[in-house]
Amino acid sequence: MRVLLDTNIIIYRENKKMTNYSIGHLFRWLDKLKYDKLIHPLTKKEIAEYQYADPAEAMTLKLDAYQELKTQAPMAEQVAVFTATTDKSENDRVDTALLNEVYQGRVDLLITEDKRLRRKAELLGLGNKVFSINAFLTVVTSENPDLIEYKALAVQKVTIGTLDVRNDFFDSLRNAYVGFDSWFSRKCDEDAYICRDDTGQLLGFLYLKTENEDENYSDISPRFQPKKRLKVGTFKVVATGFRLGERFIKIILDNAIEQNVDEVYVTLFEDRPELETLATLLSRWGFENYGTKTSTGETVLTKQMKQYLPELSPRQNFPNLVYGVQKFILPILPQYHTSLLPDSILRNENESDFLAKTPYRYALQKVYISLAPERNIHPGDIVVFYRNGVQGNAGHTAVLTSVAIVEEAISGFASKEEYMSHVQNRSVFTNDELEQFWRQHRGKQIVLKFIFVKSFAKRPILKFLWDTDIIAFPNGPRPFTRIADEQFNMILSEAQTDLSRYWR
Repeated sequence: MRVLLDTNIIIYRENKKMTNYSIGHLFRWLDKLKYDKLIHPLTKKEIAEYQYADPAEAMTLKLDAYQELKTQAPMAEQVAVFTATTDKSENDRVDTALLNEVYQGRVDLLITEDKRLRRKAELLGLGNKVFSINAFLTVVTSENPDLIEYKALAVQKVTIGTLDVRNDFFDSLRNAYVGFDSWFSRKCDEDAYICRDDTGQLLGFLYLKTENEDENYSDISPRFQPKKRLKVGTFKVVATGFRLGERFIKIILDNAIEQNVDEVYVTLFEDRPELETLATLLSRWGFENYGTKTSTGETVLTKQMKQYLPELSPRQNFPNLVYGVQKFILPILPQYHTSLLPDSILRNENESDFLAKTPYRYALQKVYISLAPERNIHPGDIVVFYRNGVQGNAGHTAVLTSVAIVEEAISGFASKEEYMSHVQNRSVFTNDELEQFWRQHRGKQIVLKFIFVKSFAKRPILKFLWDTDIIAFPNGPRPFTRIADEQFNMILSEAQTDLSRYWR
C-alpha cells in the first residue's frame, strides 16, 4: 500500500517545536502495516520554504527517511477541469497535484490534516482515499484489532494534583498558554477527566468549570449575557482512531445536564491541525462560533442547553430532546448489547470482557442493523433498548436498559459501497460480517444511526412489560415495537430514571 503524506503531516512529524502526538500513532500504524510512506517533490519545496522549521535545511535532511515520488502523474483532465475555478494560490495548486496522484492511481491513499484539501477530495469522488489522521486510525484499528498495542482505554475522573505536569502530553498546552504550569498548580485540588491506555500513556484531558450569572466576561466579544454556564476549560484528546473525542463530548454534555446550565462554551486557538480537528468535533455536536476572547485571540464556541432548534439535526441538538415524537422498543441480543452500549453493562457481566479495542464502543453515535419491515422512523424519535433474556426464563432475565434517540434511519441502499460507508466502525459487526449481510439481504436492511442518551437506574424486566400490557404475554418485543407516551412514562417510572432535564 502506497501512502502519500501531505506537507502538514511531515512538518508535525519532524519539527520538534510543533506538538501533535497523534502523528506518533499514525507512523506506528504505517510501520506495522508495512505501508510505503511517500512524499511529493512539491512537499520538499514547501518544507524548504517553511518559516517555522528549525532550521529548514535540517528538516529537509530528515526527508531522506521518506520515499519521494520519482515521477509526477500527468494532470488528469477531470481534475484539471474541476480545479480550474477553485485553485487561487500556489498552495491550492500543490494540493491539486497531490490529489492528482491519488486520482491517477499512482498512490493508494493520501493523509492530510487540511480540511479544505479533504473537502476537495470528496468533491472529486476521492473521499474514500483521502483521510485525516483520526479517520485513518479509525479504519486501521477497526480492520486490524490484533495489532492494537493496548487492551483498553480507561476514561476516569482524577484529582489534577495526581498528574505530572511535565508529561509530554501537556507540552502543546504549555506552548499554547503562557503560565499553563502555574494554572495546573493552582487547580491541584480540583478534578479533571483523563484517558490513559493500559500502558499508562495519557491520551485525553478534560477540565470543566461551572460559572454563575455573576461571572466576569469582559474579555469575550460580543459580551456574554448573564447565564449559568459550563466552561470547557482545558480539553485535549490525542487522535487514536477510537473516537475518544466523542466519549469526552458525552462527559461534557452529561455534566451540563447535571449542573442544569443554560449554555456550554469553550475557547480555543485554531492555528494547529489538532485544534482544527477539535473545533470540527465540537461543531458536529452543536457548538457554534460565537465570537472572540479578546485577551488571547481565541475563538469562542457556544452550545445552547435550554432550547431545541428544529433547523439543527438531532446530533447538533443533543442532549436536548423533543418529547412529542414516536417511541419504540428495540431488542438486542445479549452478545451484542454491552459491546454496543458499554454504559449499560449489567451487574452480572464481567467488565473485563468488554475492554474496548474497537472504535464503536467509544462512539456517542452508533449503528443498529435490522431486517424489520418498519420504515416509518424519523430523526429525533426515541428508542428504548431491550436486552434479550435467557430462553425459558425471559420474563425475569430480559431487561430494558437504556434510552437513545434516532439520528437517521437509512434503507434502500444502491450499492455495497454506500451501505458499508454507513455501517463500518460504528457497528458491533466485523467488516466480513457486514459484507455477508449485504450479500444475503442487500436493500432489505435498515440501518439505524442512533445517539445514546442514558442508562436506566433500574432495569425493568419483561414480566413488567407483561403485567402492564405494554407487551402481550408470552411474547417479547419485536424490532421497532411502538409504544405510546403513557407506556413510555410507565417504563421511565419503573426504571427510576428522570429525563425531565432533557425535554425541550
